Amino acid sequence: MPRIHFLNVLEGDCNIIQHDNGHVTVMDVSNAANDQWTLQEQQVRNSVERRDMQARNFVPDGKRNFRQKHSPDNPIDYLKKYGITDIFRFIISHPDMDHLDGIRDLYQDFNVINTWDTNNNKQLDGGKGGKYNSEDWEFYRNLRDSRYPDTKRLALYSGYSNDFYNSDHLHILSPTPQLVAEANTNNDFNELSYAILYTPPKQNGSFWKILFAGDGCDKTWAHIIENHRNLVSNIDVLLAPHHGRGSDRDFSFLDVLKPRLTLMGNASSTHLAYDKYPEIRITNNQAGYIVLDISLERLDIFVKNEEFANVFRSNPKRRWSATTYSQKNEAYFLYGLR
Repeated sequence: MPRIHFLNVLEGDCNIIQHDNGHVTVMDVSNAANDQWTLQEQQVRNSVERRDMQARNFVPDGKRNFRQKHSPDNPIDYLKKYGITDIFRFIISHPDMDHLDGIRDLYQDFNVINTWDTNNNKQLDGGKGGKYNSEDWEFYRNLRDSRYPDTKRLALYSGYSNDFYNSDHLHILSPTPQLVAEANTNNDFNELSYAILYTPPKQNGSFWKILFAGDGCDKTWAHIIENHRNLVSNIDVLLAPHHGRGSDRDFSFLDVLKPRLTLMGNASSTHLAYDKYPEIRITNNQAGYIVLDISLERLDIFVKNEEFANVFRSNPKRRWSATTYSQKNEAYFLYGLR
C-alpha cells in the first residue's frame, strides 16, 4: 500500500509518494546534496545564511520546542535508504529556490523519467544570496528551456488527465493557462504553483483525500474552490500552502476543505498561521519527517521525533499510551485516521 513522506528540509519543501504500483513521485526538493560537492556547494552549505536557517527554531508562547530544524533531512539520502533508484515523476510546484535546492544533485543520482514543470518566465541573477547554489538555478533553467534531454518535461494544467497519473490517483487542481500567464505578467510565481490532490483507494469504494497545496495564494484557491469544490471538500490531510505561513492570505478555502489533519512545513514557527487551521496540525520543524502509511482501512501517521510523539499522545485531551516504533517507517506512531 502507498506511503507519503513529508520531509524536514530546512525552509523548503520535499514530499515523496511511494505508490502501490511501484511508481515514485517526488514533489519539490530542498536541502538535497550528494557526495560530489562543487566549490560553490561547499560555500553554500557552510554559509552564514544556511546556519541561520537552522537556527530559526523559535516557537510561540505555550509551544514546546523540539528543535528538529537542527537536524534536517537530505532527500537524496532519504530516497536511497528505501532503495529507490528511479523517480517516475518529479513535480516542480513552482520555480522558487526553496523548492529547487539540490535539484542538480537529485538528477545526477536518480533516473528521473518525467518532470512536471510550469511554463514560467522567471529569471534569477546567480541564484538567491548565500542560501542557495546558483548551479541549481542554471540546471533548472536548462531543464525548463528543454536543454536537458534525460527526462521528459511536461507542463500540465488543471483538469488534465491520462492513464499514468489516473492510475497513480493524482488530480491536477491548479494551475490553469490563465493563472500561469497572469503570474508571469505580475512576477507572482506562487500563483502558478501546482496543487495536486492524491486519492488512494479506501474501503467500500471511496478514497482518501490528501492535498499537496504548493505555494498557491488567493487566485489559486478561488479557482480550486470554484472548479473542484466537490473533490476538495472534507479532505483527510492538507499539506498547508506556503509551508503553513500566514502570508496575508484569505483562509476561507478552509471552510470547504475542513482538513482532519494539517501538515506544516519547516518555516520558523513564528511565521506559521497556527490559529487559522483546525486543531490537529503537525509541523516538521518540531516532529521531524512525517510518514503517512495508507491502507484501505486506515491512514497511520508516524513521525521521526519520539519525544514529540509521546507529548502529542499524552496530551490531556487524549491520554493515550506511549508511542511505539515502526521499523518499516523508521518513525514513531502518532495516531491513525479511519
